[in-house]
Amino acid sequence: MRRWEYQAEATDADKRLSQLLHARFQLTRRQISRLKFQEGGICVNGKACRTDHRVQSGDRIVLTLDQPPSQLETPPFHVPLRILYENTDLIAVHKPSGMAFHPGHGHYYDTLSVQLDHQLKQEGRGTRLHAVGRLDKDTSGIALFAKHPISAQRLHAQLRDGQLKKTYRAIAYGLTPPAGTISTPIQRKAGVLNQMEIHPEGKSAVTRYECLRSSANHSLLQLQLESGRTHQIRVHMQSIGHPLAGDVIYGYADSCPRLALHAWMLRFHDPFCEETIVLTDTDDSFEALIRRLFQTETKEETV
Repeated sequence: MRRWEYQAEATDADKRLSQLLHARFQLTRRQISRLKFQEGGICVNGKACRTDHRVQSGDRIVLTLDQPPSQLETPPFHVPLRILYENTDLIAVHKPSGMAFHPGHGHYYDTLSVQLDHQLKQEGRGTRLHAVGRLDKDTSGIALFAKHPISAQRLHAQLRDGQLKKTYRAIAYGLTPPAGTISTPIQRKAGVLNQMEIHPEGKSAVTRYECLRSSANHSLLQLQLESGRTHQIRVHMQSIGHPLAGDVIYGYADSCPRLALHAWMLRFHDPFCEETIVLTDTDDSFEALIRRLFQTETKEETV
């Protein structure tokens, strides 16, 4: 349950309540309608109130969003998840490499969505979660969920407008340029399940990268996306001759134990107070891969 309170000011006087809710809370018509038909959803001075009510200075306005419980099944086992940040409107967690994000294709109980739902229920904080973006099964890093539809709508708007930015780190084969931008369109590969390709008729996709460290055989990259296409980083890096280490679909059959791609940083605004939130995340297996590949190659270069 999410609750907002506001005391009307002199400048709010004689406005329709619906106008005030839109101006002060940035609620959409659909969100106001949902609150209107929910018991206790919109109250003024302790009483349920119509949205055509004329606001008076000093009116105490209370909004209560009753979020329905999750309908996900309880898993027979629990995978503890590391919570990176949480408030009343959202939660960010670490997703390990190898864990599917949502149920599907033979995965249900072992997915991030189901396990996080279960963990919050066990702690007495269960609610229906709304994913804001997603990560591929083999990618590790920060995963963001909204705790109610209004928060989800605002975070998705930030994602659409480029205000919610995710920064990745990856290990690619070969020596890449110091920095670059890849802007080739991507589409699903015809006749192949869960595989993408560069195609002139695909959807626009832009990836910017910077080389943080390099060796004879690998480059450690930092990347940002201006679009969010499936497998975008993996397809774009392969297209310039630098596929990611551990990528069995777009790269080589190598000895890497995992895909060398990690969602390292997330920057966005709190959906209600506009505070800038910056989160970073580390993954033990990704850090171990960096040490293994670069320290080994450094030793070989000095021999």
